[in-house]
Amino acid sequence: MPKLIEHQIPNFNGFGASILAQQTRGRIKRHRLPGDRMQARALLHDHCPLTPGVYGWLDDRNQLCYVGKSKSLRKRLLSYFSKTPVDKKAARIRQHSQKLVWEPISNELLALIREQELIYRWRPEFNTQGQPTKRQPAFICIGGGMAPNAFFTRRLTDKSELSFGPIAGTGRLRSAVETINQCFQLRDCPDKIKFKFNNQLTLFENPITAQCIRFELGTCPAPCAAQCSSRAYQANVDHARQFILGKDRSILTRLDQQMQKASLSHSFEKAAIIRDHISNLNWLDRRMSALRNAQESYNGVLPIEARKKREAWLFLKGGQLIGSTVAPDTEERAIATIKRLTEVSLAEKPIPENLMEMNLQLILIAWFRKHPQLKNSLIPFGDAVDICEKRLDGGFLKTA
Repeated sequence: MPKLIEHQIPNFNGFGASILAQQTRGRIKRHRLPGDRMQARALLHDHCPLTPGVYGWLDDRNQLCYVGKSKSLRKRLLSYFSKTPVDKKAARIRQHSQKLVWEPISNELLALIREQELIYRWRPEFNTQGQPTKRQPAFICIGGGMAPNAFFTRRLTDKSELSFGPIAGTGRLRSAVETINQCFQLRDCPDKIKFKFNNQLTLFENPITAQCIRFELGTCPAPCAAQCSSRAYQANVDHARQFILGKDRSILTRLDQQMQKASLSHSFEKAAIIRDHISNLNWLDRRMSALRNAQESYNGVLPIEARKKREAWLFLKGGQLIGSTVAPDTEERAIATIKRLTEVSLAEKPIPENLMEMNLQLILIAWFRKHPQLKNSLIPFGDAVDICEKRLDGGFLKTA
């Protein structure tokens, strides 16, 4: 993804650059808010379009304090000036602001993408979602030296042997990671603990005691106390990896059988714990299944309407938006698009590098889930190259 998005705090002078082609975005309009509510409504009726787009509120320091999107800019902004505000937050934003600014966007999905760019760039104080310090998605990973375990992180590191994400809902993800370590019998102690397996030779007999109660509970084989072999522990790691990759879900069947057995023997507390483990693993499995589907299926060019009856092409790779252009209608643009498509098709599937890229991927996954027929519109990269070449051969392109 082009490095377009940087954190900015200076006075607002425009929304700035975008990964979206310029032809998908209209001209930015900025207006000082009248003190009278009805005058503000009249201003919006006269100047604000009934199209999708993004909008922002500017405070008395000329800084962006809130960013939003709507499939109808005028209707959304008029709601802020109704007799009864839509909610308390809307009333606070209005009272805090001096100016309104908006940018028409040709499509609601593109407005969602643009909104995320702006929140990440400007970090408005009234926005809660999409902020680098708030409600961040994360990755589930396996790694950690001699005795790997499952952990979650918001930033990928070299410690990870396997990383999967981004996954929204870090509170639930934390619980799911704990369940992975317990159900697959992986340690959850710090990496600084010294690990030793019982197949390692020693000069002297020196019994070591397990450093936590999980060994006594039967949920950890105690690699800290040489109670298991490296081969047995690695088998546990492999089983956890297979579950995360969606290749082996048998753990869910085994847990269900254990829960039924515990319930029949009236061990209801144990049954409740197993029930929670099943719930966590099912939740994680659904999230990972959606992400795997996106990585495998959302590869190619997504044509989408631009302004003035033009068409934009979004480049998707591994479920991520990695670029866009207006559909080639000139020789120069066709040649540049062929070059870009070739580069994208040959590149490895990217891993999101920052919160904005993570959120954009989650936005696309959710949008395809809401509009499954959109998948049929995806053009494979090779076919998109053919389209460009046919247009070049046709000779009807205008020169730039």
